[in-house]
Parts: sequence; C-alpha cells; structure tokens
Amino acid sequence: MSAGLATAIATVSFGLIATAAGCHNGSGAQQTMCFGSNIVSSEANDYAFSSSIGLAPVTVGQMSNLAFDWSGLTHDFEGHPLDPTKDLSLAIVMFWSLPLADFEKALNADALYPSDLILSPPLSLELTPGMTSAHLYDFTLNTTPVTPEMVNQYFDATMYPPASNSFIVGVQSGIDLGRQIRMLQSFSLDASSTSTNIALKNDSTKLSYSANLHDLTITGVPGSTPALTLDWSHMTMNGLGREFTEGYVTSAVVGHYTQTPAELESQFLDLDRIAVATYRADLASGSVLDFTTLKDANGAEFPGVDDSGTWLVGLFCGNCRNPAPWYMTILKPCSM
Repeated sequence: MSAGLATAIATVSFGLIATAAGCHNGSGAQQTMCFGSNIVSSEANDYAFSSSIGLAPVTVGQMSNLAFDWSGLTHDFEGHPLDPTKDLSLAIVMFWSLPLADFEKALNADALYPSDLILSPPLSLELTPGMTSAHLYDFTLNTTPVTPEMVNQYFDATMYPPASNSFIVGVQSGIDLGRQIRMLQSFSLDASSTSTNIALKNDSTKLSYSANLHDLTITGVPGSTPALTLDWSHMTMNGLGREFTEGYVTSAVVGHYTQTPAELESQFLDLDRIAVATYRADLASGSVLDFTTLKDANGAEFPGVDDSGTWLVGLFCGNCRNPAPWYMTILKPCSM
C-alpha cells in the first residue's frame, strides 16, 4: 500500500448491469441491485481504494557493517500492534535501481519486479525469538553466508548514488521473501558519513489510504441463502483503479460486522480484527466463487446474509504486495 503525505481519493464511474433489478427507496439511501443467487460483479458494485506510501531515508556511511535495530517497534505500518521480540521472522535488505520516489509509487502499485533489484534475491536473515537487531554482514543469500567483500560492492555510493537507487531494510512476519512486511526503513549511502546505525521506528513507513464503500451499488441477494455464486470474469478494473488481471485472485472472504459501511471505511485496515464472523475460501483457479466453500476458522459453513449489521465480500490477490482487496462489495438481502 502506499508515497507522499497526501491521500488521493479514488473514484470509480459506475454503470448498471442490465440483467440485475435496480431498486432505490428515494430517501437518499445507497442504491441496491438485486441479482438473485448468481452474482455477476461489475465496477458499479465495487468499492474504491487508494493509498500512498512515504519513506524518509536516513544517511549512513558506505561499505560498512551497518547496524539495524527494530527494538523500538510497537506497531506496524498499518497501525497494528507489534511485538518485535515475537512477531517477526525475517529481516531483508534490498537495493533497487529506482529513485526513492519511483520505488514508493511502484511499491504502492504492486509494480516492483525482480529486474528492478540490483541484487536478486535480496539479502535476508531469519530471526530467532527475542532478536531485535542485526548487522549487515550477518545477512545471507538464501541462507548462504556472504563475506564483507561480497556485500560491500553493492554499498558503494559512487556506483549506486542515492539519486537513482533506493536502499531499503524491512522486517516481516513469515519467511516468504517480501510477504507480510511489517515495516520498511529507507537509507541512503554517503561516502563522507560515519554513521552506521539504522533504526526501524513506528513512523519509518508512512501509509495514507482512503476506502470508499458509500458510492458503490449494494449487491442484493436472497437472504439466509448459502448457495450463492460470484462471477468476476467480466471485471476490467479492480477497486485499486488498476487492471483486473485474470488469475490473480487467490482467495475470497466474507465478513459480518456490527458497524455501518461509513464506520468500516474509517476502520478499513482492521476489517480482519473487528468482524463478528469471517468466512474464507482459497481459489486455486477460475473466476467464480461458490459461497458454499466458505468456512470460518472452526469449519462452520457460510450461513447466508441477513439484515443485521453489514456483510462484505472481498476478493484478494495473494501474490500482491498491496493487501487491499481487488474487489469488495456490500451484500444485503433483496427480493427480485
């Protein structure tokens, strides 16, 4: 998710699907389209999400055994609580052949590629419980030790000036490189600097975002009906304003909330934490969700939606760095 300090509000131009019945109570309430049991998704029913990431670099000396410290972290860049002694499994040091502003934008847009890395795979270090710091020369290449001479060639400010290259240290949960990132800190090399300390702090990565659930057209479905389907094969644009690429959706989630859609917009990054019930399904292939495959953490099946609270269904790209769902809509009982 997200460069800069300002939040841009993404908007989507909505149309109507001719095969669905539209209804509006005339009181200014959000419009609903009644689909029956078989939902055909469209941009009209999708939410809108925008975000920006800002990384403020610290300056350190070149070709030195840099010291990284994340002991002061109490929350991650999404604002979720974090215990640096228990919740982190991997540290990564990455150098990208992109100016920092371009790196920020590419990170936010899921547009970073291995070809942009100066060294691929990046340096990494598996963390043991209680570990809150490390030195550069402790890092490895896929667990293979490296020598200072091997590392130093990539930390030469003459070869990799900060104007055109970005150096990033990150800590994450899990050991799948580049996934479940909890915090990033940018640093730049300076031949005249004697500093070697880089601290990851709660504000090392600044995230701004906007989630819009109030402009979408609600998806009406039969109440208390588990046997629903959702077909997204006709989608051309996802909720992040980018191309809806076939095959990228890997999971679906239905959440039930006591909050209103307006309240959920302001708590969007906490949707997993505040749901009263959550039902998930992995999607190995295809572009149709069968709601009968959705299960909660205890194996209970999705019961269908009712009139209480707010029901959301979201489609997620598991191989994307931006965790925001590609598609999300409100589900509501509706009679054709």
